[in-house]
Amino acid sequence: MRLLKLETILVATDLTETSNGAIVTATRLADAAGATLHVAHVAPGEDELSAAAGRRAEYEQEIEKAIDPAGTTRPQRHLIFGEPARAIASLAGKVNADVVVLGRRGETARPASARPVGSTAYAFVTHTLVPVLVVVQPLSIPMHNALVAVDASEAARGSLLVAVSWSSALRERGPTTAGLTVLHVDTGADPTEQSAQMRRSAAHDAEVLQRNAAGWAGVTVVRLTVTNPDPAAAISQQAIDSGAELVILGTRASAEHGLSIWGSVSAAVTRQLSIPILLVPPAVWRHHVRDVDPF
Repeated sequence: MRLLKLETILVATDLTETSNGAIVTATRLADAAGATLHVAHVAPGEDELSAAAGRRAEYEQEIEKAIDPAGTTRPQRHLIFGEPARAIASLAGKVNADVVVLGRRGETARPASARPVGSTAYAFVTHTLVPVLVVVQPLSIPMHNALVAVDASEAARGSLLVAVSWSSALRERGPTTAGLTVLHVDTGADPTEQSAQMRRSAAHDAEVLQRNAAGWAGVTVVRLTVTNPDPAAAISQQAIDSGAELVILGTRASAEHGLSIWGSVSAAVTRQLSIPILLVPPAVWRHHVRDVDPF
């Protein structure tokens, strides 16, 4: 199993209160992991010329104000220009980020964009090569309880191991284990034998982790299946009921349609919850899914 490696953390700020939770979360992660922290602001492309003539200093002062003063890790600052999702993705590649942390407005302050995760996070997660942590309220560290939602897909299988890895790395040190709820929502939408076989395979994966994860990862796995035709509502409610401090969701992107059906579920959950949500893109879970079979 690939253990969580956090050597480089990138957080984007829009220089408003929307990014406060993301800044605090990224700082906590960097302090806990001893990671390098990068703080970036994406300014409009048309501002690049004026920035060169003197506006850059103003931007840099605003970035400095946005940095969490409670953190012990002093971040590297980046002022970049252009379309936010593409600019952040490019920077994430340049600094070899292990996770990108993005803020999201709460329900009382939604952006005008109709995109369900918020325009920047939505566009970014459909193309990124690293996990995206979407934050309204800061993530608590050490973490005691997380939830991962699974279906019968490879995305879910890979995300399951990502969830164990994050739960293990962010738990309280010592004999106490972290709790991880593995939630399967049965929508009843696909009664075929092939789908039933995939569900049995997914259940087997979760069962193996339930038996073994406490010993080698310090994570106590609890499996739960609920029946609900609305998977996003079921995931959101169970996350609240279980006291989850982090929700892990796999995404499946389509170049033609943006987010797929399961990706749309992830987007809907992200919109509904203020709990930090780790979105696991295909480039990440495809690496992890190969780790399931040996167990």
